[in-house]
Amino acid sequence: MSLYEKIKALGVEDNVSVNFSYEDGASVFHFNETHIETAMGETGFAYTLAEAITSGVLYENGNSILDEMREEGLLDDYERGEEAFTDFVSEVIESEHWNFGWIEHSTEKHDHKRGFTSLSAEFDIPLADLKNDPMPLIGWTASVRTPNGQLTVER
Repeated sequence: MSLYEKIKALGVEDNVSVNFSYEDGASVFHFNETHIETAMGETGFAYTLAEAITSGVLYENGNSILDEMREEGLLDDYERGEEAFTDFVSEVIESEHWNFGWIEHSTEKHDHKRGFTSLSAEFDIPLADLKNDPMPLIGWTASVRTPNGQLTVER
C-alpha cells in the first residue's frame, strides 16, 4: 500500500497538504564559524536535499528551491545531457545556501569550541500530488492532519 493510499484510508481529502521534513546533524567545532559546512559535509545533507528536489514528486510538480535557483541564474552553468543534475544542484546548495532560506540550521554549543549542528528542510505537498508516487521522499518524515489527529510516518 502506497503512502497516498494509507493517508486516503484515514479519510484525508486530496487537497490537504502532507508535510515532509528531513533533519540530520553532526558534531562540530563552532568557534571557527565552519560548523554549518562541516555538518553538511559529514551528513551529505546538500545531496539529500538536491535529490529530493531533482526527482520524484517535487521535481514533477515543481518546487520553490529549483524555481528560485532558475530565477537567480544559479543553474545557467549546467550542461544539459551531463546526467549529473542532482550533483550540480547539490553543489549549488552547498555554495549558495547562505543567500537563501533553503536550509534551517541550529547549533547546540557544548563548550566554547565544540557543539552539534542540526540541519533541516521541509516541504508541504498536496496529498493529490502523491497519487502517482508510491514511495515519495524516502528517508524523510511525512506528517498530515487526519480526522483522528496528527499522523507521522518515518519514511
